Amino acid sequence: MNIIQLFSSLDLNKDQILEFGSEDYIRIEKKINFEKKINPEIDSNTSENLILALKEYKEEFFFVMSNSICLNFFAQNKFSKEYFFTDNPNISDEKVKHFITLFLSVDLISLFSLKLSKNTFENLEELDFLLDFKRYFSEEIIYKMTVLVFSKLDFAISQLAVLNTNKYSAIIYIKFKAFYNVLSHFATIESDQKMSNLLSMVIKSYNKDTSSVFFGSVIKSMAFYNAFNENITKVLAENSDAIPALEEDVENAIMPPVVKIIIAIMIFAVILFLICK
Repeated sequence: MNIIQLFSSLDLNKDQILEFGSEDYIRIEKKINFEKKINPEIDSNTSENLILALKEYKEEFFFVMSNSICLNFFAQNKFSKEYFFTDNPNISDEKVKHFITLFLSVDLISLFSLKLSKNTFENLEELDFLLDFKRYFSEEIIYKMTVLVFSKLDFAISQLAVLNTNKYSAIIYIKFKAFYNVLSHFATIESDQKMSNLLSMVIKSYNKDTSSVFFGSVIKSMAFYNAFNENITKVLAENSDAIPALEEDVENAIMPPVVKIIIAIMIFAVILFLICK
């Protein structure tokens, strides 16, 4: 349990955070001690950190509690819009970043990894929304997130290399546009190369069975990747646009020329970009 979850479980008014004083802290500590008796997930470290955050980092704490995306993510809840009626305080990005690093970094990575592993559109979409606020995350946090996201891409590529069945449950996430939205937050030359590899394998599989809804969906969704190299973004969009035309050639076992051309353009674009670097 993190300090956001703990605060949310105490039935306290978040809009009074900036006004809390010594008497309020005593009252909150009593509430925490009572909750500890019925909830073994509340540890001493979290409860102490909550009091420290409320005393020394009021504005930062209030900022996170007032941000619907951050609050719902850390609290693991779905608070309604009515719960958020206050404006976010005017606070520097660096202060919020320091606060998250100090109190929430471990839970941030843990929850990020958990939701990424779920492979559902809903969880991926939530991560995409969260990453709109990655300016509040330290370089170390972003690095760890990047490793996690890239590993999902690597896993999909490795699975497609050996897949001999029509069972795609382990890599179902590559058909969701939300996955590529998440990946776009970490776009680099390396991710562009991985996407090039993935595209080649997906199109190869698609052309073995052009009636495949799965691979058709993957090609469509890959267009939502905002590449580091804009030429690759363009190629992905062209592939997506080509899918309806390809579906008309279901009975044609030969790879349609348009796909061959697009793959060639993409590979050339990556090589040319790397050479220019």
